[in-house]
Amino acid sequence: MQELEQVRELFYAHAGSLVGVGMTAFSRIIPAFFHDAYHVVTFSRTADLPLLRKITDVFCLEEEGGALQESDRNSASLLAHKLTKRYLNRLPDPKYLLLYQNYKELEDLARKKGWVLLANPAALRLRLRERAFFQQMAGDLSLRQAPGTIHPVGSLRERDYAVWARDLGPEFVIQLPDIAQGGGRGTFFIRSAQAYDGLRARLKGGMWRDVRLASVLIRRLIQGIPASVAVCMTRHGILISGLQRQLIDLPYCTTSSENGIFCGHVWDGNLWDPAIRETAIGQAQKIGQYLNGLGYRGILGIDFVIDEETKTVYPLEINPRFTGAFPMLSLLHIQRGIIPLEAFHLIEFLNLPCRMDLAELNRQYQTPLKGSHLLLFFPPPGRQVRGFGLRAGLYEAGPEDHVIRFVSDGTGYADIKNERQFIMVDGPPLSAAGEGASADSLSRLCHLLFSYPVADPAGALSPHARMVLEWVYGMDDE
Repeated sequence: MQELEQVRELFYAHAGSLVGVGMTAFSRIIPAFFHDAYHVVTFSRTADLPLLRKITDVFCLEEEGGALQESDRNSASLLAHKLTKRYLNRLPDPKYLLLYQNYKELEDLARKKGWVLLANPAALRLRLRERAFFQQMAGDLSLRQAPGTIHPVGSLRERDYAVWARDLGPEFVIQLPDIAQGGGRGTFFIRSAQAYDGLRARLKGGMWRDVRLASVLIRRLIQGIPASVAVCMTRHGILISGLQRQLIDLPYCTTSSENGIFCGHVWDGNLWDPAIRETAIGQAQKIGQYLNGLGYRGILGIDFVIDEETKTVYPLEINPRFTGAFPMLSLLHIQRGIIPLEAFHLIEFLNLPCRMDLAELNRQYQTPLKGSHLLLFFPPPGRQVRGFGLRAGLYEAGPEDHVIRFVSDGTGYADIKNERQFIMVDGPPLSAAGEGASADSLSRLCHLLFSYPVADPAGALSPHARMVLEWVYGMDDE
């Protein structure tokens, strides 16, 4: 199986209802490109819904008058809502649900409703996301790790900055393993005694993001390029994407008290030394084989930091779920005629008959791509930004006046015709929540898609990308 049309034919014969579930519809849109009867269930009422409904059927709970507390905005609460269940009851059985990740609450609900969850068991996911599990796995596989280990949270009170600096160097990372959400939540870069003492004061009560803390991971801060690969585990073997650069802690994220904030990706085929690419893909293969032995199936992500001077690749963590590269990575693949990884994730969990040329597929996935995406967050409390009132779709900065204007509808890279253009999608929010602040400074405002790498090898944003960000946030009016 090498072509998207073959995938479409395979799913055409599959009975029942395939439903993607996510807080925003855009995050689950990819199966609509190869499944003619696909549905999406989402919570957020966003400006891109009319465009996405040209691609597939979308049920939006917020649009139907359903509400969820901000602390309950997850797939389990979305699916448990009476309006969502009423919508799903109208779809043909059996119902297959494509998830961001699995929860025990979801498993309990699915058991009662007779739904089939196309995701790994919650207990397995929880085990694999543990920092202690990753350290053990990396040791078993003899992977190069950043020096450091996990300690009881009380160690922060007992040891001052000098103790850690003596063992790890003057710059180190403190991560809170009890914080389940990713994207940089619960991560802090410590570069001075003052920064360390400030964090100790904030964690004095043993809580962060309303979570009781039991442990901390403290490791050396490796200076290098953050990167990742996407992996899909199948019965035929392991599919591995090319190495993709992560963008973290961009200037517009300065309102967050945490570090390592995920802001997007750059796909630039000319960025990586061949030896670095080969090492990262080799490590991903080893990790995939290890996890396959534990019964893991489908999509996951692996994060790295890369020291270009020494050509050392340090694996940092695995994300046993869909990652922030999706659906953008898949849109780039579809643009090139490559089957998106979501298709093989679904084929695996649905146990559909499939023959594949693993080597050829991996050659395609690791062919260099070109493009970027930026994840934009809600502004600080009390600040209104232009982004709340914008249409989703294709925009362009004029070649002479640089004024940004709406061009047309559009939701993917294929709609972008030149490097002055960009796509606004995955928002902006249209609900009352979009008119004010969010309790989480990392709540999503929208995604911006660009057809070119928006950051240079040193991590500096292009003038065009900076101009677009300033325009969305209303900084050009200040």
